[in-house]
Amino acid sequence: MKKFATVLTVAILSMSTGKIWADGIGLTVSGALTLFNPGDVPLQPSGLNFLNSAFGAVPPGYGNSNTNGTAVIGSGIEFGVTNGSDLLTVDYTGTTVTLMDTCLNSGCGNTSYTVALYSPYITGYSLVSSSGLNASYSYGDTRYFPGNAGALTFFGDPGFSGYSITFDYTSIAPPPPATQSLQLASFSRFAVLAADPAPAVPEPASFGFARSSGSEEVSLAHSQADSLKPPGQVL
Repeated sequence: MKKFATVLTVAILSMSTGKIWADGIGLTVSGALTLFNPGDVPLQPSGLNFLNSAFGAVPPGYGNSNTNGTAVIGSGIEFGVTNGSDLLTVDYTGTTVTLMDTCLNSGCGNTSYTVALYSPYITGYSLVSSSGLNASYSYGDTRYFPGNAGALTFFGDPGFSGYSITFDYTSIAPPPPATQSLQLASFSRFAVLAADPAPAVPEPASFGFARSSGSEEVSLAHSQADSLKPPGQVL
């Protein structure tokens, strides 16, 4: 029993020691890019989300290729989108994100848009550097996502030749997977069963009642036999 308790303790500690998140690698980010016109409230009305690959503006090879506008932070470039004149990319590292708009032809920079990025585990953005950008940016309630998000609105620029902007971001660790709790519950139930052995099966002669002494059993047998013998018969 002592050995079992030791093994169980090690198993529980192994399940409880999950990955400690020192940065945002592995987080899922939801993105939205909608067109912007003067007088609009960014992302409202939402219009089409061009980071959703279903609308045909996402090239292959990005984290949001073949998704509805989500990407997992990792080694590749998380988001890519193009209108044929501009190529906008969003590239996360564990602690920074860089948005880059690259000119593809002379028509670049003429389309105004808002791009927003949301994860419930990203808690803020702060500017690191910016170049060639006619835009505003903020972190807060966009009324598009269920929580605060980073958002950037590009207003267009006739002399545009591309831009790059980098932010630091802060993040918190997600809760542990629910499966770990289920596994822990299963181990706990197993431990209770192992610690409390099943009660002994009663002996057939007693079925849980206390047995009589030998003389009482003999007297009881004679008494039962006397009550069952026919009248006049002597045993």
